[in-house]
Amino acid sequence: MLTVDGLWMRIGNAQILRDVSFDVAPGEVFGIVGESGSGKSMTALSVLRLEPRGARLSGRIAFEGRDLLTEPERRLNALRGRDIGMIFQEPMTALNPLKTIGDQVAETLLVHGAADRSGARAMAEERLARVGLDPARVPLSRYPHELSGGQRQRVCIAAAVALRPKLLIADEPTTALDVTTQAQILELLKDLVADEGMALMLITHDLAVVHGLADRVAVMRGGEVVDQGPTGQLFRARAHPYTARLFEDSRHVPKRAARPKGQPVLDVRDAVRVYPGRRRGLFGGSDPVRAVDGVSLTVAAGESVGLVGESGCGKSTLTRAILGLEPLQGGAVQLDGQAVVAGRVPSDLRRRMQVVFQDPYGSFDPRQKVSRLVAEPFHLHPVPADERRRRVAEALKAVGLTPEDGSRFIHEFSGGQRQRIAIARAIVIRPGLVILDEAVSALDVSIRAQILDLLADLQHRFGLSYLFISHDLSVVRAITDRVLVMKSGKIVEQGETAQVLHAPDNGYTRALVAAAPVLPDAETV
Repeated sequence: MLTVDGLWMRIGNAQILRDVSFDVAPGEVFGIVGESGSGKSMTALSVLRLEPRGARLSGRIAFEGRDLLTEPERRLNALRGRDIGMIFQEPMTALNPLKTIGDQVAETLLVHGAADRSGARAMAEERLARVGLDPARVPLSRYPHELSGGQRQRVCIAAAVALRPKLLIADEPTTALDVTTQAQILELLKDLVADEGMALMLITHDLAVVHGLADRVAVMRGGEVVDQGPTGQLFRARAHPYTARLFEDSRHVPKRAARPKGQPVLDVRDAVRVYPGRRRGLFGGSDPVRAVDGVSLTVAAGESVGLVGESGCGKSTLTRAILGLEPLQGGAVQLDGQAVVAGRVPSDLRRRMQVVFQDPYGSFDPRQKVSRLVAEPFHLHPVPADERRRRVAEALKAVGLTPEDGSRFIHEFSGGQRQRIAIARAIVIRPGLVILDEAVSALDVSIRAQILDLLADLQHRFGLSYLFISHDLSVVRAITDRVLVMKSGKIVEQGETAQVLHAPDNGYTRALVAAAPVLPDAETV
């Protein structure tokens, strides 16, 4: 169905793609794996002829015998959406916030003249139901911001398959999803391939996802395909050194020095946070939602504690309460024996806890240089200018950067470097507790391995305590001593990480563990 033969791409003086070649057969799932910057997404965009302005392509991209590099834009527009659909990585940016989900799925049908307005509406309803969004529960009148991350991804899939394309391109469709939602989306894609007879080109950095879904795999690095073959054969042989390194990084467990646990740094007792629910009609009341329902946990000095659960389980609400950003209706939060009360947290107490967010770029002011960004926490603990510069330089060196990097802007760094800068900002005033909110979920496996090593080293050197919030069970298994499993605002299971994730007692925990994709050993592929 699709043949990419000797594809080269150049933008200015930069060589983006180098002699990329592969085939995708009808009904086949073809996986493309590699790190950020390897050329995966550029290859996919080239197939749709959506390459960046100024890009120069050479080679051949043949779809059902038609060379797309020579097709006029009018024919390409007819092809996109009808014969080739695409699911983008971030649904919130791919969807129009001003349009309802029904209108967005129907738009593809209307643009291609596949139906009139009423017919497109009916077909949109059918396609949304096909991807698991029953109109009785999720009306077509909803807007993207009213949906969960998994539901938004399903809307993107419904729009991409509205016209039953022959080829579906999925660019990192499950990166930011929790394990159960990820399993549902992958199962949905597998069913669509089987039921619709379409081919699927799956782009991801997660080898476990590729193993469970793809028939064949291409491994990309530096804009070229360095390894390619049937999935089982490639996973067994790991012939190319880069392929072998990806496997090693996917299984990486940082070396963590054993140290005795101290007194509790964080103590949460019977925390309760209630929100007003959706109103019942114009004059009706609302049913309150207990986002956090009697949660208790402790984090000792020098300890790493994981908090896992699906989206909407209450993890983020609990985190905001711990940081003093969200009031509680019941229970208490103490840091080093002092009460944390929302709106009344003294600077001396607040400086003892810092947070590292999932998206470092979104948490920085792009107009400020890195030295200013890293120094932000000093408003909680003022020090002389010379001391501040020395501490910023120390923090940058501690995370593997140089003091000279402080003179650059955040957009000049890679994703992994930005996360290092976020960690530098968190440790610059030597807090006792660092909360890591999905801090490595969007990183490539090699960058993730480096960040986990860095966190283990910083914990050993500075005696830090970590509350590690993540949906990635492999990360939690690698970096935490204990784990707590949260569902519907409650802690349903907790204990030593190895014990809970290896032999869970709770049914919900078992479902989470079962849903997590597993990368097999070479001998068992």
